[in-house]
Amino acid sequence: MTACGYLWGLPAPTRRVPAAISAIAEWCRDRRIGRPMLVGGRSLGTPPAGLDVVHGLEAEGLAVWAFDRATGPSVATVAEAVAGYGFEGCDAVVAIGGGVALDVAKAAALMVAQRSPYRALADRPGAGGDPVVASGIPALLMVPATPAAALAVGAVAWIADETGAARPVRHPALRPAEAILAGDRIDAVPDDAFARSAAVAALIAVDAGAAEVDIAGLLASGGDRVAAMERALRLSAVVEAAGGPRRRLALTAAVAGGADFAGTLAALTPTADRLDAARARLSGTGAAEATLDARTVRAAREACGPADAAELDRVLNGIGLDFNEAPRRRGRRGRTA
Repeated sequence: MTACGYLWGLPAPTRRVPAAISAIAEWCRDRRIGRPMLVGGRSLGTPPAGLDVVHGLEAEGLAVWAFDRATGPSVATVAEAVAGYGFEGCDAVVAIGGGVALDVAKAAALMVAQRSPYRALADRPGAGGDPVVASGIPALLMVPATPAAALAVGAVAWIADETGAARPVRHPALRPAEAILAGDRIDAVPDDAFARSAAVAALIAVDAGAAEVDIAGLLASGGDRVAAMERALRLSAVVEAAGGPRRRLALTAAVAGGADFAGTLAALTPTADRLDAARARLSGTGAAEATLDARTVRAAREACGPADAAELDRVLNGIGLDFNEAPRRRGRRGRTA
């Protein structure tokens, strides 16, 4: 328990099911939900798999409204989802797909109940900023399809604000009522995409200070996708309260500067044998060329509270970047580039 009286690191209740549609419908019926907002990426509106979910839920008697534009973790995307939620008269949020979809869904559920803008909210209970109004946050159901998405099942939403700076908000009310591991959704992810997602999840977990054995287990899951998802779900309880300075820099670079998130995160992560597998899976993402400019660093740092800013400074110093000057990065032999 933290000084502010909140518990962190509590895993969301989880179910393993063979198919998503019947499990989502059951969850809604149990809570008398009739108009859920389904949040996902472009594939959610793409036939046959995406539309099958929507049509299947409609066949179960649910008046589903699908938001299929959760393609970037920005406050603009969240605002669009919130507007749709209100206009369509929705009464719950169901996230299905990858990590971005889950973060957008949580942030949308959060902002449905807020009067203050996202940028003004306290990043955690007791911190500076406007306190989060938890009473009006709608029920949340998470249906992750990738390891990075399973890692996002926690009480934190990672969203970039109007300036493009990553600004995570942590609050126990963002922990979903339930997470469902649906075999059909997990199996539908292409092998390469699933492997890359596991690598990204490992790098995020490293940044959050997760135990080495848990990270190695995530990467060594082999062909057992459900095992990889379950490991990532366990790690989500570790990640939810962590600062994540490298993740903050990589997300800011991606949203504000168009950089590749995975490549930048890999470039910022210290070299270690246990991460060789993750780097190999992310080869070709531009990790070797990932750079940070002064604007990105300043934007990321200005969005931090004091504790997170100290973590960020330690990372920047460790890789040879000086916040007070134009950032430069050391080469392997001490040269700067």
